[in-house]
Amino acid sequence: MEFWELTDEQLIAQCDWYARRASGRGGQKRNKTSSAITLRHRPTDITVVATESRLQGENREKALERLRLALVLAIRRPVDMETFQPPAELREQINTNSKLKVNPRNPRYLSILATALDLLNFYRGQVSHAADRLGITTTNFINLLEHDPKAWTAAQEMRKKYGLPVLKK
Repeated sequence: MEFWELTDEQLIAQCDWYARRASGRGGQKRNKTSSAITLRHRPTDITVVATESRLQGENREKALERLRLALVLAIRRPVDMETFQPPAELREQINTNSKLKVNPRNPRYLSILATALDLLNFYRGQVSHAADRLGITTTNFINLLEHDPKAWTAAQEMRKKYGLPVLKK
């Protein structure tokens, strides 16, 4: 099981977390309570912060969401092409027109995004090869990356690392 697939409790157990006072707009409640949350994932040393809400619990949830995405973007898993099959959660999101239909609100989104980024890394940034391996179009693969600005940036950085030009939106 990957870090981003852990339950909230399991993931928090791997983190150091700190509550502090948030600065900025929000009135006395925000400035007098320790509602801002910082999570540092010990195994990866990834740190995220959430300060939007005046409620510590809401900021904790937001920080966990950010941490899960940060883990997906940072961790690349090796791909064995001899045995690789798109995971069931990904295949279930592909319709009869070979279009992947998934967005960030889908509970399977992070696992699907992780698989896409792993393949993109394996194919040294070549979107067409990664898309073919998933059984979707290149445009559909790019659309998946565009759902989240941080995923888009991660893909662009990966392509840059392999000497490829940036993707066009």
